Amino acid sequence: MRRFALCLMALASTCAALAAVEAGFRFFAPQATKVSVPVVLDQDLIYRLPPNASGTDVKEEFAVRIETNSEGLRDRDYPPAKPLGVRRRILVLGDSMTFAEGVEAEETYPKVLERALAERYGAGRYDQELVLFERIAPIYRPDLVLLAFFAVNDPDDNLYGGVFRLDGGRLVRVPLSEAASPKYRYYLRQARIQNFPGYRFLIQHSHTINFVRRHWAQWEFVREFGAPAALDPDREERAWQLSRAILTEWAMSARRRGVRPLMLLIPSPRQATEGRDALIDARTERVLGLATEIGVPAFDPRPALRVARAGSTALYYPKDAHMTAQGHRVVAAFLEECLEAAGLVR
Repeated sequence: MRRFALCLMALASTCAALAAVEAGFRFFAPQATKVSVPVVLDQDLIYRLPPNASGTDVKEEFAVRIETNSEGLRDRDYPPAKPLGVRRRILVLGDSMTFAEGVEAEETYPKVLERALAERYGAGRYDQELVLFERIAPIYRPDLVLLAFFAVNDPDDNLYGGVFRLDGGRLVRVPLSEAASPKYRYYLRQARIQNFPGYRFLIQHSHTINFVRRHWAQWEFVREFGAPAALDPDREERAWQLSRAILTEWAMSARRRGVRPLMLLIPSPRQATEGRDALIDARTERVLGLATEIGVPAFDPRPALRVARAGSTALYYPKDAHMTAQGHRVVAAFLEECLEAAGLVR
């Protein structure tokens, strides 16, 4: 009987302590209690978002609505065939800068461009653009494909992804596994947590759980991926050579399907606001050189962003480092000018 009483006392003390912690967060450090769209593991893409899902992406500097279409892309549904009056369909591929963390869907540079041109199909956030292109290009049959390359982390993501490797200079597809892909390991754990029974309820009601979740995810990311490739010259070169092979194969794949490939270089915050970022500048110049070599027009918005930085509205979030709505508007206007000057949207 005494043991039972002690257990009850211990349970009551634990509950009281947790309640005190929760009250402390609610009064002194309130957390956003919003549920994000859960990730779904994908043997080709590593991860994707589920179709027809909705949620809220919450970071320290923003909270934006995320909604996906029937393909799991952050956009509305589009018919496979171009509607009457639409001369060209443009498929836009990219990572989180194109998915546009930090802004609402209608504020992203692809949607701003779509309204300006009224003839674009949009895509979502995935780092394996080659794989995604080969999956959805037959569905939507675009005329142009614009790949947005973010030199800050795209080379590293290609290396960490473990989806491709080089074998004697030849690009080889690798079966996805935890052993070969640090990125897959990371998202596997994320998916398990997000699908754990009671997870959504706790996220919607507990400030303590939200605090722990966000800080744990940050710790996991650093633990899994470690130092950036810049600290290891050999790894930096391997990341570039793999990225080079992937971009080359992507351009060839597009041409085999009768789709014209284009590239957009997404600058880092320092490139846009300070005018230089040594490591990322070097990566960017390599990408521009490759684009010339393989005959792919590459659009570089650095000059446009540097002009726009003189305004009073920030182009990037200071901490998160994704573009703000103003940054997206600048990139969209720049792209519109480039596409029209090249005669691609007339």
